[in-house]
Amino acid sequence: MKRLVLFLIVWFLSANAFAQGADEEKLIAVLKHIYSCDFDSSSILINSYISSRPAAPQGYFFDVLSSWWKINIDRKNDKLDDEFNSKVNKAVDVCDGILDKNPDDFNALFYKGGALGYRGLLKSLRESWLSAADDGKQALNLMDRALEINPGNKEALLGVGIYNYFAEYVPLKYPFLKPLLIIFPKGDKVKGLAQIKEAAQNSKIAAYEAHYIIAYLDVAYERNFTEGETYASYLFNLFPSNPVFERLLYNCYVGLGKYSNALDGWTAVRNKNKSGVTGYNNDAVLRESDYYLALSMLKQGNVDMTDDYINELIYLNDKLDKDDTSFKVFTYLMLGMKYDAAGDRGKATDNYKKVLDMKEFQNSHAEAEKYLKNPYRK
Repeated sequence: MKRLVLFLIVWFLSANAFAQGADEEKLIAVLKHIYSCDFDSSSILINSYISSRPAAPQGYFFDVLSSWWKINIDRKNDKLDDEFNSKVNKAVDVCDGILDKNPDDFNALFYKGGALGYRGLLKSLRESWLSAADDGKQALNLMDRALEINPGNKEALLGVGIYNYFAEYVPLKYPFLKPLLIIFPKGDKVKGLAQIKEAAQNSKIAAYEAHYIIAYLDVAYERNFTEGETYASYLFNLFPSNPVFERLLYNCYVGLGKYSNALDGWTAVRNKNKSGVTGYNNDAVLRESDYYLALSMLKQGNVDMTDDYINELIYLNDKLDKDDTSFKVFTYLMLGMKYDAAGDRGKATDNYKKVLDMKEFQNSHAEAEKYLKNPYRK
């Protein structure tokens, strides 16, 4: 929950930072390489930009963004954290040099806020809550000042939309947080989604990020897999080497019951993992592919084909997570469904009871109780 709140603030801040700066075409070219996970090429372009404009903040921020996406495709790997933090420090130093001369420099305020926002996001992923909150607060103050100076920036619509969405969603989903959010402006989830979609259609530098955010919200919160498929498919067609976009698309296939498409997709992801393809070669991706492959096979009635994937899934759950996680919980729920489908009601019941003894994620308890009353059937 803490991570969600910090993520909303940070995403709002960092998304706005895409919007500012000169040499739009050059920055878009950098973004295309970053979203393609072609980090060598993005590094070349960023270094060239910085060499030609050493006093400008844009290149340093995009260097931070490139490092963030290296982390984003393998979030449990902390080996890149030092490099990322070093780049954030450099971006902040450059912006501070500008702000020392002109405290109202719009670009310096925005890019410093964006860099600190991404650092706060990483700290939240590493569960350094107080430090993450401090970065978030600094970034919010910088963004507030920048928006006072230039409130009509069209690209900033993306960030405003994200804020509007989560500022309503969080207190609705987690009422106990309402007292903590009283000092923030009231949100509007419907308006927020509309603003993000407008940014996806009409913004330039922020368009790809807006498509990504809509697909992410549709999968993780709205459960609007039809729309999510449209946006994720757009991104994956443009950036077929991006594992985040690819996995979002195949999540939509599962959500829509397109299990044949899901099997083809997740098999491709799993093969890339086994082949060591960059961005896919980590245990988190392997676990995700095992889970959705087993679930898709189960939904198609191919119970006997799920064993190898489920066994590997259980091993990876224990390896990756000490506490209860959604993957652990839904693995046991799927095991119960599998045993029901195979006619072993005793083992099925045992697994449903395990789900009820674990932390609840989404509708896990309701699903377990449903299948305890009435066995799962294909």
